[in-house]
Amino acid sequence: MKKIITLFVLAFGSTQAIAQQDPQFSQYMNNKLFMNPAYAGMREALCFSGIYRNQWNAFEGAPNSGVFSGDVFLPKSRGGVGINIMYDKLGFENNLSFRGSYSFHIPVFTEKRKGKLGIGVELGGFSKRIGPSGNQQWVATTNWQNDVVIPPQIKKTVLDMGFGLWYQDKKMWFGISASHLNAKTIDDGTAVLANNTHNLLFQMSRHYFITGGAKILETPTWEIKPSFLIKSDATITSVDMNVTVLYNKVFWFGASYRIKDAIIPMAGFLFRGSSEHEDLGLKVGFAYDYTTSDLKNYSNGSFELFLNYCIPFEWLTGGGRNDRIFH
Repeated sequence: MKKIITLFVLAFGSTQAIAQQDPQFSQYMNNKLFMNPAYAGMREALCFSGIYRNQWNAFEGAPNSGVFSGDVFLPKSRGGVGINIMYDKLGFENNLSFRGSYSFHIPVFTEKRKGKLGIGVELGGFSKRIGPSGNQQWVATTNWQNDVVIPPQIKKTVLDMGFGLWYQDKKMWFGISASHLNAKTIDDGTAVLANNTHNLLFQMSRHYFITGGAKILETPTWEIKPSFLIKSDATITSVDMNVTVLYNKVFWFGASYRIKDAIIPMAGFLFRGSSEHEDLGLKVGFAYDYTTSDLKNYSNGSFELFLNYCIPFEWLTGGGRNDRIFH
């Protein structure tokens, strides 16, 4: 199986490859910053979030991904700043993305709603490495870079940019964004090995995200929030639909359906201390993707862990309570 995945990754040969670079996370509703820079500072707090994903468990060389996000509200800057660090490993391919973001917040008032619109930009780097590393000693030859059939190793970092819009109020949220706007080409420098020229090119594709959600029921005991995420690189489109239920303001559970891919139960808990806002304090979650595609015959599904901690804004400033809007 390792050899199959190795060939899949390295057999780009003298062609140009176009594929998704952004990892996929089932608990997208718990870490919105990784897909939209305009979300930075929207919770009016100092927040840290992390997601670890083990995709297609028991499938050798399958994706292993993670994201760490942090953001803080800066009232004097009329918005917030954030940072995203993401990694994604698939066989011989290793991707690392690191981006800083800024979101400018504009109050939006209507007769019935008090909301906020964020306009966000992000700038950073995207690093790609293709080739064996670490203890990957099962390669047929230790001198693999001199094999005329296998392209040379790629190890390069390029500039990366993104943009997003985000709106939220106490009852709903909606965002639209794009990553890898500059769509850089990553190449191997056109190395010449053993009188053969390899021209391995990797074209970064722009990724587009549309997401939204609403709080359709709120009682002292129950809250119900459906949401969705559409992710596309203009070639492949993935659609997630989710319903999350919060019980007694402590325990949450729900399920997602990713069209033609997986059914995803998830659950977790909140510990908010003295705060009345569910986006503050500690939040923990676990998700399991039950694969519905043909891959179910080769894997045990995907596992995902989520952790979030937010420090209330009044703790940072020593001020009074803020009237926050839906996170």
